Amino acid sequence: MTAIDPFELSAYLDNELAPGRKHEIEIALSMNALLGSEFSALATADAAWRAAARTAAFVPKVRLTRRASLPQSWFAFSAALALLIAVRILPKLSDVLALGFLLHAVALVTCLIWINQMVEDRGALRD
Repeated sequence: MTAIDPFELSAYLDNELAPGRKHEIEIALSMNALLGSEFSALATADAAWRAAARTAAFVPKVRLTRRASLPQSWFAFSAALALLIAVRILPKLSDVLALGFLLHAVALVTCLIWINQMVEDRGALRD
């Protein structure tokens, strides 16, 4: 018989062992008092944890409100994303530096408006 690992005692407790190894551990538990006391301590701790888990009840204290402006937010996000992609692609298609600066400025203003709207929405949710 091979030595019994503490992990195997836990697996025996949870009935996760193969039948042959389970039988070997049962024999070892009946013959070795020290191993039996270790298993008893493990079983007691396991029972205490399971009892604590049954009695623990987590109730979130957050109320989520339904926002009517959610589709607008997704639309704004999609528009900003499309604009950013255009900003990255258009200057590569033309060599006009002013066009690149203009597109970057429009993208920056759009992003700032969008961020400002998100901050205002978050402040309204806190109130």
